Amino acid sequence: MISSIHTAFKVIKCFSHKTQELGISEFAAILGKNRSTVHHIVLTMYNEGVLVRTPNRKYRLGTKLLSWGEMVHEQYKSFFMATPIIDNLVKRTNEIVHLAIIENEEVSYLIKKEPNKPINIATGIGTRQPLYCTGLGKALLAFQSKSFIDKVITKGMTKRTDNTIHTREKLIQELTQIRKQGYAIDNEEFEEGLFCIAAPIRDYMGNVVCAISVTGPEFRMNTERLSIRTSIVMSNAMNISRQCDL
Repeated sequence: MISSIHTAFKVIKCFSHKTQELGISEFAAILGKNRSTVHHIVLTMYNEGVLVRTPNRKYRLGTKLLSWGEMVHEQYKSFFMATPIIDNLVKRTNEIVHLAIIENEEVSYLIKKEPNKPINIATGIGTRQPLYCTGLGKALLAFQSKSFIDKVITKGMTKRTDNTIHTREKLIQELTQIRKQGYAIDNEEFEEGLFCIAAPIRDYMGNVVCAISVTGPEFRMNTERLSIRTSIVMSNAMNISRQCDL
């Protein structure tokens, strides 16, 4: 049963903006499973309305996901109130801006806004990344409980680049500094060539509930204007804290 559920989620992940329809043989090839196994799972998903059969006997995502999406959107709608502020931040910096929360000990991206000429970065709405090596992750992690931080560290810290913090001592030191200064920096720790400035956002009780970041190429972000960009990110984070009902 668990294996079937896992495969069902993998079936959904086979789709993309470029690949919106797939046949059984194509699913099987992507997933590395035999046709009969895939056919059984796809048929079940079809009967539940998660997948729809097309005239050419392929499958695409069904409207059932839209109803689920509406429920999810309702849960997070207070965060989406920050969109106008984020749009303005994109215009001011001409870089990619994210808003993210913590889910299941990872960074979960809720909003991603791009400038007219965005860079290629492996993030998207709903995607998740590690807490310990991303700007958003560290901005959020720094304000969590000691037990939560220990839990994240215990899961392991894979060294993704030469700059990745991958020891407990260095991460604790980094998080302490973030709490003092009020922002976090990802200096090519998650992906080589990328630089990120992130700041926490608080709810009406002062709890850190999400964070925003500005991300761009290291050569463009890590310059003499770094302090100015940092101030802009922090001020926009404070504006969201004040203006949005989080």
